[in-house]
Amino acid sequence: MTENYQSIGKGVIRKDAWEKAVGKALYTADLPVENLSYGVILRSPHHHARILEIDTSAAVRVPGVQAVITAEDIPGEKVFGPLIQDQPSLAWEVVRHLGEPVVLVIARSLKAAEQARESVKIRYQELEPVFDPLEAVQADAPQLHPDGNVVSEIHVGDGDPEIGFQEADVIVEKTFSLPRISPGYMEPEASLAVWEDDGTVTVWVSSQHPFTDQAAISAALNMPVDRVRVKGAVIGGAFGGKEDSSLAILAALGAWKIQGTVRLVNSRRESFLAHPKRHPAHIHYKLGARKDGTITAVQAEAYMDTGAYASYGPAVAMILTETMTGSYRVPHVRVDTFVVYTNSPLSGAMRGFGSPQTHFAVESALDMLAEKVELDPIQIREKNILHPGDQIFTKVTINDSALALTKCLQKGRELVEEFRAVPTPEGKLSGVGIALAAQSMGLGANVPDDSSHKLEWAPDGSVLIYLGSPDLGQGLAAAAEQITAESLGIPFDQVRSLPLDTLVTPNGNVTCASRMTYLVGNALVDASQKLIQALLKGAGRLLDIPADQLNYQNGMVLKPDGSEIPAVEFISRLAEDSITLEAESTFSFPYPEETTPQHLPIGMPHVLYCFGAQVVRVEVDPDLGTVEVTHLAAIHDVGKVINRLGVEGQIEGGVATGLGYALSETMLRKGESWVDSFTEYLLPTALDLPENYQTIILEVPETSGPYGAKGVGEIPLVPTAPAVANALYDAIQVRICDLPITPEKVLGLNKVS
Repeated sequence: MTENYQSIGKGVIRKDAWEKAVGKALYTADLPVENLSYGVILRSPHHHARILEIDTSAAVRVPGVQAVITAEDIPGEKVFGPLIQDQPSLAWEVVRHLGEPVVLVIARSLKAAEQARESVKIRYQELEPVFDPLEAVQADAPQLHPDGNVVSEIHVGDGDPEIGFQEADVIVEKTFSLPRISPGYMEPEASLAVWEDDGTVTVWVSSQHPFTDQAAISAALNMPVDRVRVKGAVIGGAFGGKEDSSLAILAALGAWKIQGTVRLVNSRRESFLAHPKRHPAHIHYKLGARKDGTITAVQAEAYMDTGAYASYGPAVAMILTETMTGSYRVPHVRVDTFVVYTNSPLSGAMRGFGSPQTHFAVESALDMLAEKVELDPIQIREKNILHPGDQIFTKVTINDSALALTKCLQKGRELVEEFRAVPTPEGKLSGVGIALAAQSMGLGANVPDDSSHKLEWAPDGSVLIYLGSPDLGQGLAAAAEQITAESLGIPFDQVRSLPLDTLVTPNGNVTCASRMTYLVGNALVDASQKLIQALLKGAGRLLDIPADQLNYQNGMVLKPDGSEIPAVEFISRLAEDSITLEAESTFSFPYPEETTPQHLPIGMPHVLYCFGAQVVRVEVDPDLGTVEVTHLAAIHDVGKVINRLGVEGQIEGGVATGLGYALSETMLRKGESWVDSFTEYLLPTALDLPENYQTIILEVPETSGPYGAKGVGEIPLVPTAPAVANALYDAIQVRICDLPITPEKVLGLNKVS
């Protein structure tokens, strides 16, 4: 049956595209307000130190200064945290990382605020820091928090790995090291807060979860949550790094203190030092297989460095743990994961949420296994991939979306052959690598994983979407508009998504976890049906015809005699009687109790997955150690394309992030500091991306998704780094197990025997 969609699957131009392209879009730092005061933060110059004294006397005398705020001035909760309440809004007693906020200065001008910041005197007693999670778990390590340095630990498995390794003819065992990397979004963190005349506060945020910000601000100011209004502005990227509430709390605190308007905007250095990064991880990985290549066992031990505060570390650990077997059937599994405090910059949510770390280990180990059993990389994967109905080690049964893995490998084999046929320039060595990826969707079982959104039919016939989750720049609003237009059978141009406002918008929950198109789409499909029923009820009243005798199709109300009347005629007449047609719907991520294992920690397991693969060709200069990716093909299943341009953009952007992870990005400590600017932190640019690139989109419908759609936001970066590492090994037989792959590592490593 041929699909005949009028909006779904089309490459429509996003409605915010023009304003962003010409620089007219208003980000939080751009919003025009009257009587603006400026906030700046005095941050810790130490990795770990005790605060002995804070002297603000000189700072408050600087002309134009309105307030100098310390933790003692916070009227409510002094700490916050998405999972564990352990992070101070402003430090007191102890600072635990370089750049931690200690004092907030508010002034009439930015110059005055900065001058006052320099005038604050703080006496510290330096304490011994610890930066390595393996050292931090030792009994004699400096302790960052009263309960010790281990934030959380997960111990799960299936079968008996000891038996699995006894059945193995071949064992691969390696330790993999993954770096701390920055989300690298274009817009640094920013917040604007206005203290209103009625004693409420309105806060604009660049955030992935404004409703969490609302609750955190309420707690810090000791105000009822309904007296805190949070609004979303245009967001210049997030990639997980804008899931925390710290700047919103401080902006609101400043506005409360001066009973006025305060804006805070982080510098890039502040963003690097004080906001969440991808977790560094040490993964010891052991894999056993029979001589025909069939995997018999996996045993893994992982240590994640969450920095000074927990942030989303325990949740990231869950997905890191669950993806430790990748896309493969493994009968005997044991995974032990530890989340550890260190005096490093904060680690939290970042695109992929633990899966990029595990896949580097899994997919590297698969290639190492292939070499040992004398199979090619495609064959070893074909032998072990998941199929519909297979059960992974969390006891989750994989649904029909696993059919995508077979399709990925079929296309992957063609691409491997195509890339191998490319001539290698003189003086270079070339290689081709492949990697698969499995990325979970959703927040996990037994945690709130709901999303609410509302539709309103305006008197002119247009439909307004009160989108309860922010668009981070990835195009969520456009996808919501296309799904709504399709569900109502009206043109895309007739649907408009509104900026998020906690006063009028339902709580759509945090934008993350490769689940927004799935959740938002399902909610809006249902809300569209409710809206149609509301229209028919109103039309029936006006026509004096029972609503159940009327029908609706493509913006028209159909009468029993077959005649049609435009829906807008009824909508506008009802509006004259002050009747608004609106419908709200909540969709909950499905974790059916009868099929969702209940033996795991809260937040586990995840039950739906996205699948994909990437094939990479590299050229290596054996004298210089440089690695150039010349060809790359990204093969990803999206269930069903909603916005083709959006999907292609997500995949291309994810690949760029994956290449940075593979080849250049790290915040490795340098002396007594960290890499804290784009001068030294090497993000790939357009010039670094492969000239020969292709996106291959598969559509294996997710039966529970809107029109069959599922997530694509995270998975495109997951297989990139292991595919590059596998291609490098294919070229020069150097196996690099610690990212990023630098010329020094290429030249300094011995060949793997």
